[in-house]
Amino acid sequence: MSSVEIRYTLLLLIAFILQFTLVHYIEIYGYRPDLLLIVLVSFSLRKGPNWGMTIGFTVGLIQDYVSAQLIGLAALSKTIAGFVAGNLRGKFAESTQFFLTLIICGLLHDLVYFFIYFLGENSIIQSLILYTVLNLTYTILIGGILYYFVEPLLQE
Repeated sequence: MSSVEIRYTLLLLIAFILQFTLVHYIEIYGYRPDLLLIVLVSFSLRKGPNWGMTIGFTVGLIQDYVSAQLIGLAALSKTIAGFVAGNLRGKFAESTQFFLTLIICGLLHDLVYFFIYFLGENSIIQSLILYTVLNLTYTILIGGILYYFVEPLLQE
């Protein structure tokens, strides 16, 4: 295991702890940033789609068990996000790579997650738009701040 992989493992552990203990304190009208998605996108960009899928599935499955939601829903959405993020590596300019990938993967993640979560409700389109746009915006804002401060620590 390389030093970057060890740092990402520690970062994922910290993200888990913060996601399930302190993030509810910065919740705005029920919307919370997805710290695990932020770390997953960063890791997938560095390691590629196979690692992204593996870590996405693992992180999502643990998130499913901790949050007591539909088992497999976060695993599915994070697996897809990790795979797409890994495949987008090198497709954008270096200065915008993380943000554009986070937008694309976050949108895809939230669409899959909320589509299945709200399946059977009368206003599924309204729910998708409402939750996806606002949740993703908050995740991108927090992701930008964290990326600015944490990414230099993850350089090889």
